[in-house]
Amino acid sequence: MNRNHDAASIAQIQWYWRAPYLAVGIFALTMLAVVWLLQDREADSQRNAVARDVQWAEQTMRVHMQGTEEFLGQLARDLAAEALDADGFQLRANQHIANNGELVNVVWVGPEEAVRWSAPFDTIDWLVGDPLTGLQTTAFHHARDLGRPTYAEAYANPRGTVVVEVYVPVRRGREFLGAVVGVYSIDRIVRHLVPSWFAEKYRLALISGKGESLAVNSSVRDLDESVSYEIPLDPPGNGLRLRAVAFRTATPLSQALPTMMIVGLSVLVLWTLWLLRAHVQRRVQVEKERDRLFNLSLDLLCILGLDGAFRRANPAFERILGYRPDDLPGRALLDLVHPDDVAETVTQMRRLAGGEPASFENRCRCEDGSFKWLAWSINPVREEKLVYAVAHDITGRKAGEDALRAESTFRKAMEESVLTGMRAIDLEGRITYVNAAFCRMVGFDQDELIGARRPFPYWPVEDAKTCSDNLDLTLLGRAPPTGFEMRIRRKNGDRIDARFYLSPLIDSSGTQTGWMASVTDITEPKRIRAALEAAHERFVAVLDGLEAAVFVADAGTDEILFANRAFKNIHGFDAVGRTVRGVSVPQPERSDYGVDPRGLTAADLPRELFDGELQHPLSGRWYHVRERATRWVDGRVVRMGIATDITERKQMAEISRQQAERLQRTSRLITMGEMASTLAHELNQPLSAIANYCMGSVTRIQSGSFRNEDILAAMQKASFQAERAGKIIRRVREFVKKSEPRRSAVQIVELLDDAIGFAEIDARRMSTRIVSEVETDLPAVFADRIMIEQVLLNLVKNGIEAMSGMPSTERVLEVRARALGPRAVEVSVIDRGHGIGDEERARLFTPFYTTKTEGMGMGLNICRSIIEFHDGRLIVDANPEGGTIFSFTLPTEFASERVARSA
Repeated sequence: MNRNHDAASIAQIQWYWRAPYLAVGIFALTMLAVVWLLQDREADSQRNAVARDVQWAEQTMRVHMQGTEEFLGQLARDLAAEALDADGFQLRANQHIANNGELVNVVWVGPEEAVRWSAPFDTIDWLVGDPLTGLQTTAFHHARDLGRPTYAEAYANPRGTVVVEVYVPVRRGREFLGAVVGVYSIDRIVRHLVPSWFAEKYRLALISGKGESLAVNSSVRDLDESVSYEIPLDPPGNGLRLRAVAFRTATPLSQALPTMMIVGLSVLVLWTLWLLRAHVQRRVQVEKERDRLFNLSLDLLCILGLDGAFRRANPAFERILGYRPDDLPGRALLDLVHPDDVAETVTQMRRLAGGEPASFENRCRCEDGSFKWLAWSINPVREEKLVYAVAHDITGRKAGEDALRAESTFRKAMEESVLTGMRAIDLEGRITYVNAAFCRMVGFDQDELIGARRPFPYWPVEDAKTCSDNLDLTLLGRAPPTGFEMRIRRKNGDRIDARFYLSPLIDSSGTQTGWMASVTDITEPKRIRAALEAAHERFVAVLDGLEAAVFVADAGTDEILFANRAFKNIHGFDAVGRTVRGVSVPQPERSDYGVDPRGLTAADLPRELFDGELQHPLSGRWYHVRERATRWVDGRVVRMGIATDITERKQMAEISRQQAERLQRTSRLITMGEMASTLAHELNQPLSAIANYCMGSVTRIQSGSFRNEDILAAMQKASFQAERAGKIIRRVREFVKKSEPRRSAVQIVELLDDAIGFAEIDARRMSTRIVSEVETDLPAVFADRIMIEQVLLNLVKNGIEAMSGMPSTERVLEVRARALGPRAVEVSVIDRGHGIGDEERARLFTPFYTTKTEGMGMGLNICRSIIEFHDGRLIVDANPEGGTIFSFTLPTEFASERVARSA
């Protein structure tokens, strides 16, 4: 029985091992059958696709030929009506041939069967006076007898080109005046009347009625004759057939590849079963190697519980943050996170608890109290109730990003900086734009030129016809690339010579809207043409005299073609001939260009490439760099750059910013100084109350007749008065302390409460009542709390002082806050004082202007600077009920997030 049981167990174990092999074999056979069925279905799909594509190609050719028939029919009608001369015939025929690449000739054959007109004029196949041949005569007679377009049989002309001709009869009533003949190239029909994607998939051939191949679009690639389709081509008929054969896209190897892969994968699966046992034996070794990698990693690696507590950490924590790995288990990750990043970290931990991976950045506290930026990538394993985290130190990268965000750039307009006149016209010849240089050139104002039609005001009477002809050439697109010269009449009657360079105006959708002309006064250059070389030397001398560094470089090779003296002084006198990046010129990145200059052609010029501020990589000096793509003297596309040293201006801007910050702090100190006596009086009340409560409690305790409840109540009241005094002192300290502007999400209600809390002290002294009206559910604003409190306190203080001469019952100051949509909040301070006149209102924000006898005239100017720093506006209006309304707007947190995402 034991032997039988052991034999059964062995057989069962062997079956367990054989079952996977059997399953793999059945799976492989099934997959081979599926592959065979899929390949057979794919072949059917390809045959159906080629049939549809050939029918589509045949319809496309038919549409093009019918369009040519309509064009030839129009020529025939114009010939019959004697509305077409030889020049008009040449012009219209050449334009149609240029737009239809399959056509080679358009001919008018007279009734005597001889060529009268032929286009193009330089053709050698259809010469004027040549008679028709036999095949041509047959088609000519059919067109005459049938009175409709007739196609001839395809044939090879003397130059070996296979052509097919269509004859359209020309009749005036019953009189036969010949036929207009359109000559198609069979080879061009195949190559031009189908799109490029068709030629990439199929070899397209035109077959004659005798089965001969007249033209094919390609004979190089290998064909798959099993995927082909043939269809009659009518017109032109005459037995012509269109045949498409698919190019072979799959090699025998690729067709057999699925079978080979199935067999190979099956063998691979069988082989992996043999390796499974060895894999289990190596697992212990792999776990040791994993622990070694965990301990030697340069990044922070750790294992956390779903509650955010450390379970295990690698030694990188001690190297980067200063914490020993043995001290971290049991400690919460949130204990290390910067307070400002706790909310975001908690949100990400909740995602991890839900089973979602998380990637985020935050600041973590080091052992020495400093903070470092870490980029976390965390993946949860819910079944283990653990998360595996990797953190990379990005403190250096964050510092670089902050430096880049701190830079400010500005752009200067090019319109007024050039001396070349610019004039734009629409497609009807009406002036739509002129720049200031053009107005100075002709002496007319912009209003006198915009909207003008021919004759333009600056056209001389004696040259009006020449100017009109040049305008016609421009509208037809035939203006020479080198431009044309023209005499201009100035408004005072003087004549000057100018050269016009024309280029099309293309809008953002790629549609031409007109023509732009750059106009250069060449009166003086023409007068001194003999001294052109000397003028060039003076031009170079002028550039060398500029303080700005100027260079010209080839757009494709980056080779420097010209550099002025200032450029050479900075980058070396051997700069010409070297590359721009080779001499360490401050250059923008390729992504900063609006378009890659290496891909520009002459048709794209001129074009603005870059306008911004850059720092020299070696000297550290700042330059304002402007680059423009233009054409060099030899016709090539170049980049012209101008770099102006703005280091001193940047330093002055920084000094101005620091002075503004000191001025704001001084203003707060002055405000506190003005409120010192009132604050002392306000603090005297809680301090006196504290002394009275404490003295009363001491007296009762000494007498021995007291109740604990009475002593506790007295101490609680004393504690409340002490907290009140501390709150007043804390507000003053936070208001006057020096700090960098830090914008964050702030509730406007809290700002108003703090500012009004300050102002109420002064308001009670002035017998003024402050009324606050705030809409419910106002969104948080993105602002610096102290700076906005300074603005509010200044405006409220001004309103209280403005009502000092009013009866005490009318001294009511209203502070209102309301939402202006989801992007802004408006705060208004409304007083009922004496008001502000129009003249004073115009000068109200001027520095050092004040309406007070003891004022400095800087408060409102500082307030406006603070509001504009917050991307808001400070405005002043008259109060209809008497007095003044000061209003300012602040962006909401939602608006700041939108701006940050777009940036």
